[in-house]
Amino acid sequence: MPSPQLAAAPAAPAALLLAAPPSSATGTEASRRLLDLESGSRPMTLWGSSSMSSEGGAEATPLPVRIHEHLTLSASPAPVHAFGVGATRSAHTLLLRGLDTPRLAVVGGPAAGTAAGSTANSATPSDRVEVTLDSGLAPSGPIQVPGTVDRLAGMLDGSSGTWYFTPDDPAAVPADDLAATVAGGVFTSSLVEIAASSRQVLWVGKNNILDVTGVLQDVQRLWDAAETPEADSLVLGHWCTEHDAHGSATGDAVAAVNTEQARRYGDHFLDLQQLLTSEEGLHCSPLAPLQLLAQGTTQDALDRGVVPPLLVASDGIHLNGWGNLAVSWAIVRRMRELQWL
Repeated sequence: MPSPQLAAAPAAPAALLLAAPPSSATGTEASRRLLDLESGSRPMTLWGSSSMSSEGGAEATPLPVRIHEHLTLSASPAPVHAFGVGATRSAHTLLLRGLDTPRLAVVGGPAAGTAAGSTANSATPSDRVEVTLDSGLAPSGPIQVPGTVDRLAGMLDGSSGTWYFTPDDPAAVPADDLAATVAGGVFTSSLVEIAASSRQVLWVGKNNILDVTGVLQDVQRLWDAAETPEADSLVLGHWCTEHDAHGSATGDAVAAVNTEQARRYGDHFLDLQQLLTSEEGLHCSPLAPLQLLAQGTTQDALDRGVVPPLLVASDGIHLNGWGNLAVSWAIVRRMRELQWL
């Protein structure tokens, strides 16, 4: 943006006048809004799995298209916190959001990892302890959740396929006492503090979409956790891949979840299946250069109720850069309609 230009000074008056104090309103109104970090803009949190983290967004477009980056630019100066974690299910989002606060059990018991303890943790470094959650939730994807066990701050890390808890400060508890300290403690995600006053975008549940009731319940819990539930959430609908064609179990489940969420959330629900499989959506400005409706593969996909292949990454289950560009455009447009931006 060019630097604001000062107005030309008026001609000197005939009589000596005291100069007026300089105005503090430098630049245009738009530039002042852009640069005003105290404008009261609300932070935003993005929750979901690999689609929310824009996996596949580096394909097809000249530059990678990542949804959280587009939203960060559009929402500036408000912060945008991207908490999408690939391969996770809606229950993992509840854990990240701090709505599920499980009690931890140490594998091998409270003495695990010590010289006298079980060999179950014999390969575990002394600064971490292997745990399970009393909710029964198993780790999935590269999930790492910062939080506390009671008042001990640390990281609940499931990225290896096994849950481990590691204190932030190894000196906070002696290594020989770590397992006993953690055993039976309640874990609470620290992301709850970031989310408390944020607006939120929810794209949750595709990886467990066959559990229609569970997905609807989990998204409702996330919705209800917002500061002002009826105003502070935008729920994104799921879209159908080739695995979710008309008549498939997953296709029926996607339709059931989308239909119910559209009924519950009204304008705070964004139907991405409609965006990516309708003539109007495929004509939207970001996709216009592709001339999708003139492509034979597009018509074949629409007949099966799935998103056209020119918008899908090579793995067949994520949107490519063009797909992410359309989704980003639709989210920003809806946020403006909701007066979030």
